Formats: sequence, C-alpha cells, structure tokens
Amino acid sequence: MTTRPVDYLLVGLGNPGQEYTTTRHNAGFLFIDYLANVMALDQKWRVPPVFQRRMALSADVHDVVFSYQKGSVSNSLRIVFAKPLTYMNESGVAVKKIMDFYQITDPKKLIVISDDINTLPGALAIQDGGDMKSLAGQKGQESIATVLGTTNFIRFRLGVGKPPSGSPTTIPQWVLGPFSREGKEMDLFYFLMGHTTQALLDFVQTNDLKLCRKKFTKSKKIPSGLVPTESLISPIHIEGM
Repeated sequence: MTTRPVDYLLVGLGNPGQEYTTTRHNAGFLFIDYLANVMALDQKWRVPPVFQRRMALSADVHDVVFSYQKGSVSNSLRIVFAKPLTYMNESGVAVKKIMDFYQITDPKKLIVISDDINTLPGALAIQDGGDMKSLAGQKGQESIATVLGTTNFIRFRLGVGKPPSGSPTTIPQWVLGPFSREGKEMDLFYFLMGHTTQALLDFVQTNDLKLCRKKFTKSKKIPSGLVPTESLISPIHIEGM
C-alpha cells in the first residue's frame, strides 16, 4: 500500500474458525474488527474494512495510513492490523513472519491485544516488559515472547474474568466458551472494546504508555449506563480467501 515504515503493528489474538468467533479467547480478534470499523468510519474509508488473507504471513492483514489532528498539528501513522491464522498457542510464529515482512525490528512498535482472565470483565490492563511470569495465563502472549525472545512489547489485555466461584467450569472451558448475555457480560465487553479503542488511539498519538495506563486502567468499578448489546461481531471483508 505504501513504502513508508510501519509505525505500529496491532495484533489481535484468537483462534481461527467459525466455532471460536464469539468466544472469550477471541477477544483480540473481536476487538481488531471493531477498531478497524471505528477507524474506517472516522477516516471515511471503505466500510466494511478489507483485510487481506496473507497465507505466507499466516495472518489476515489490514494495512492503513491513519490521519489525525492534535490541536493545530496534522499527523498520520501507518498502522497494520493483523489476526494470526495460527491457533492461539502458536501466535508467535505468525507475529514473527509479519514483523519480518514489514521490517519491524523494534518490539515497542508491536501492540498485542488479547483476553485476560486475571482482569475483571469490562476492565483493561496495559503491560510492557517484565518477565515471563507477567504473561502467565495467556498462551498467545507467551508464544510471542518466546519466539521473539523478548517481553518488551506492549500488551492491551481485555478483561474476561474467571468462572464464578464454585462453578465446575475449568479455565480452558471458560475461555473457549462464548460471551454470555448473563450478568451483562456481552454489554461489558462491548463497553470495553470502546474504552480500549480510546486508550489505544490515545497511545499511538502520544506514545506515552505511562499516561495511557493512568488514564484508562485506574477504574476497577463496573461501568454504569451499559448499552444493551445484541452482537459483538463487527463487519469486515476478507480478500484472498
């Protein structure tokens, strides 16, 4: 699309296949599609957004230049959205291929979005660096760190919580289960996608992760005024299937 360098690579994690589409483990996929639609509408691009199926990269890719205004200053960023076609536990394989193809050598240009069982539904956690223990519980994040040989990339972790206390549901069953209307879980995740969009766009425009974390991760309360949500799926078009 353009020869300018990529400013940020946004990778949403999940599992390919219709049976996984609305599961908690596909929070990253759901968010990437949501964000692509928000940005397309803002920039008056083609809607639904078009992703290219790049089998050589083991990913669906959406490569765009995003223009924005801060005060009197106009700026733009080249952003690549990606959804690995590998399964969650092998996400690192696809991420390495994508980074090599786009000649991205700085891990700080990689932002990975995934589900997080250790964060409450409706809440966002933001991480970078740390040791491998900081990735515990998210096999896709662990795979990326192992393949890249660093944890020095940025993680936006979307809270999906854990099974209710006393529930016979195991963690694998929980993350591979669909978002539910019970307890306003779907409404909470829809709110979280909007909240995370604000956080992510704020970060890519300021490159100030500390400030972003302070502004968008401090609240531990369940948000009020949730919008009832019928579906978490955002429309996209895939070319090259």
